[in-house]
Amino acid sequence: MSQSTTSQTCTKRAVERYTPAPRQSTAPIGADAFRAAFLPDTSAVARIRASTAAFLRRFGLTGPVASSVVLVVSELVTNAIKHGYGEVELEIRVVSGTISVSVTDENPAPAVLKQPGPDDTSGRGMALVEAYADRWGSTGEETWCEFRHDRAGSAA
Repeated sequence: MSQSTTSQTCTKRAVERYTPAPRQSTAPIGADAFRAAFLPDTSAVARIRASTAAFLRRFGLTGPVASSVVLVVSELVTNAIKHGYGEVELEIRVVSGTISVSVTDENPAPAVLKQPGPDDTSGRGMALVEAYADRWGSTGEETWCEFRHDRAGSAA
């Protein structure tokens, strides 16, 4: 294969791989839930954080509990983009004093809590989930967590 053919092939693959989705789907699915589905693209993470914060504000959830949920959503979505396969889906529900978060992708391997070394530059995402969420788990394609809150929006 000639040098120019190799360059053209690599360029074409890069363009195909990083072409963004034509449009994200972000829509409430009921009075108590929000769902967003998108192709794995790290540029989506900032929009998902903003959408999560806006959804929580509809329930008067601001301050530390909302900040914790937004942080954890950011970590779970980033993990799904970096380590998952296919479309990523986020669902958030606010029901009876509990905020439930679910992130799915097509990777059958469950999320794992790691113990990174002090010089490691990554591997702390699930440790943040563990620290901020009241409960969490991973079945492989789905990683979920829950936050309890009182009516004032504070952690319960």
